Amino acid sequence: MLTSDCVSTIALDGALDELTSIIQKERVVDVEIPIKGLMLRESVVVSDCSPDHLEAQSSNISHFCTGTFNYPLFIKLGRTNKALTCRLSDLLVYSGKLVMNDFRIMDQTWKDRQSDRVQPRLPIFVSVVNGKKTVNANLFDISLTGMCILLDKNNIEDPDKLMDSKMQILLTLPTYKSASKITGHIVQCRHISNNLLRIGMDISMNSKDRAVVAHYLSERKREILDELFINFTGLLNYRETKDQYF
Repeated sequence: MLTSDCVSTIALDGALDELTSIIQKERVVDVEIPIKGLMLRESVVVSDCSPDHLEAQSSNISHFCTGTFNYPLFIKLGRTNKALTCRLSDLLVYSGKLVMNDFRIMDQTWKDRQSDRVQPRLPIFVSVVNGKKTVNANLFDISLTGMCILLDKNNIEDPDKLMDSKMQILLTLPTYKSASKITGHIVQCRHISNNLLRIGMDISMNSKDRAVVAHYLSERKREILDELFINFTGLLNYRETKDQYF
């Protein structure tokens, strides 16, 4: 994951040898694939690298079959805390080959996630206790250690004072009748529209509720991986990924 969603607007096309000096041919690099909140990591072998594109081979090409085209990927730069962002421009599932372009250096520091994070398959609403007031919010994603919700800022008296405060969350997950009680410590608060706030929290809960959330995360991750495999088997009928879209 990244400490921010910011991406540098300066692509690596200014210097001829810049990209090739960062990533060399036949080198193994770790690629992070964002899919429905989950970040899947795959090691790929670089087969060709030029100033503006990179070709690589993957032994598990199904994890790249997200069902969308030209989506972003992240490449961790060795043992540093820096990363590149790029886009998957082509995918040949029968040979395990992927082609990436549009490389940019991330402005922010790379930080590995503590645990798997997922987005819900269907909308899930949570109850947020803020002082004496209880309001509804939409669950954006969740892990065992963190949660992101979307909240109408009109339901908050002073949105600018939310940072570093605590919230009590009541979360009812699919197939469960009772709500899990979660304490959230707000570490991120951003305006994403005139009326909507995106709030990121570190969370804690008792062992019983933690087990409920852990089971949901496991099941949701399995659903996401199953979807990727279905996409993979479907793409085997196409010569190239682009054939699916044009």
